[in-house]
Amino acid sequence: MRTTLEKVWGALLLATVLAIAGCGSGGTGGAAASAPAATQLAAPSALAATGGINKVTLSWDQVVGADYYNIYWSTNPGVTKTSGQKITTATSPYLQTGITVSQTYYYIVTAVNDAGESAPSSQAATVVATDGAGLYQNYCANCHGPIATTSIKEGTPDNIRAAIAADRGGMGWLSSFLSSQQIDLIAQQLPCH
Repeated sequence: MRTTLEKVWGALLLATVLAIAGCGSGGTGGAAASAPAATQLAAPSALAATGGINKVTLSWDQVVGADYYNIYWSTNPGVTKTSGQKITTATSPYLQTGITVSQTYYYIVTAVNDAGESAPSSQAATVVATDGAGLYQNYCANCHGPIATTSIKEGTPDNIRAAIAADRGGMGWLSSFLSSQQIDLIAQQLPCH
């Protein structure tokens, strides 16, 4: 009987030691649990760039496990992480403002987490504000009506610049929003230029 009891106590003691050490039935016991390693991310997909008036809106599909995204952009095609200008900690959609009219911009996006940065997305490109009709609609149509029936007479670029500089009809506020090149684009749309 004593031998049997010794065996039972020995087995219980061994089970207790194993449980405390974290061995056996999946318990963590006293061993320190390590955090799962971050995994390398997939490249963002479906990158789209939409040009506006002095702005570009970028959007892309979210990547599972990404903490944030980096955007790389250039005015030269074939933008890479080394050749592009970097915008960090971006989210989709992203609005880039204050950029040059009639300029083509090229973009790629990467996903980032603790494991590092993913491979880049496919490149997307857009031209910013080459649309004189869009500029007219945004800045002129409320006061001067549709392009086809505009109230603007002698709509040359120089006349438009002079009207803005003289604040004719309250147009002075446009000096903060329209570049000389944008005024040229608007004038090209007018039937009286």
